[in-house]
Amino acid sequence: MKKLTLSVMVLAACSSVSAMAQDAFSYAKGAATWAHTKSEFVGGKDNNNRDFGGLSLDLSKSFAGNFYGRLSSEYSSRNDGNDSMGISSLGLGVFTPLSTGLNLYGETGLMGYSLERELSHDVDGWDSVARKQSGSLYGEVGIRYDLGQVELSTAYRYANMTDDMQDFKVGAAYKLTQNLALTADYTYRHWDLQQGSISSLGVKYSF
Repeated sequence: MKKLTLSVMVLAACSSVSAMAQDAFSYAKGAATWAHTKSEFVGGKDNNNRDFGGLSLDLSKSFAGNFYGRLSSEYSSRNDGNDSMGISSLGLGVFTPLSTGLNLYGETGLMGYSLERELSHDVDGWDSVARKQSGSLYGEVGIRYDLGQVELSTAYRYANMTDDMQDFKVGAAYKLTQNLALTADYTYRHWDLQQGSISSLGVKYSF
């Protein structure tokens, strides 16, 4: 009887850890972003303004135990939208619970970007505009930690689009309810086209 009780307790604990892990990878998150870039590629008509505003969207769904699919997109602009950057990614990941609420994960997938930069305005009746777009594979590794009312995360992402692109990310979420949370994230991006800080405030719904 004691062995049976102990087995039930172990199974219950494992189920609890697995459920919390899946919650961490099934969510929809939207945020407003502010980016400051030091990249010399910015230049152009509005060279002195290096601050961009934008939006980001992050969708993730766990399946088949410890796997998840993820779709994310970010868009930022300045100069009344004449200078803009859009980045999207689609990936597949796997996670493993290290302890209750603590999850290690890794993911890989496809990433692409589209950039538009106004070099000068109304030259001989035309705007001079530079456009770039490209894509590559990406990889990301990170840790997510659920402390009850607060969730913490840190991650590193790498891609190669025109040059090495490295993101160093930290984030936090404060739960208003079991499913709804306010989020704050910070990314330092090292990339020739967009180098600098990206901050965001948003809302996350877990399901």
